[in-house]
Amino acid sequence: MTRDINNKIGKLKDMAMGRCRERIEQAACKAKVLMNKPKSEGQNEGTTNYTQPSGITSFLKKRHGL
Repeated sequence: MTRDINNKIGKLKDMAMGRCRERIEQAACKAKVLMNKPKSEGQNEGTTNYTQPSGITSFLKKRHGL
């Protein structure tokens, strides 16, 4: 009985971890696309107020709350 419960808990944990990994990968891909996208004149003016470094980590934190 406890073995069944432990197996079910383990499967649920693996499924949850898999979903988290997928969401992180999707956010990283989206961030790469946004960072590599050429900026227009109107967008350049709005981004000059940031004081954080323009690394991928700070970009993900600001855009996606990761």
